[in-house]
Amino acid sequence: MPIIFTDEDLMYLDKEQNDQLQSIKRLIDEKKAKGNTTFCRKCGHLMEYFTVGNAKLLQCGFCGNRVAEVIKLD
Repeated sequence: MPIIFTDEDLMYLDKEQNDQLQSIKRLIDEKKAKGNTTFCRKCGHLMEYFTVGNAKLLQCGFCGNRVAEVIKLD
């Protein structure tokens, strides 16, 4: 399940927590806008990726889910 922050959720936090969550929200939005971000299908967290040869190996840092994708060479 993806993590979703709404403005209503953020109004009950103190200033420091609010700043941290707003920066996380901005970072996630920037990564989504770039379009090269992959999210875990199990838990919805961002997946880290490594390239090995013509494969892209994705691993979730939260739940450990792993996925491999083949990179198309032009």
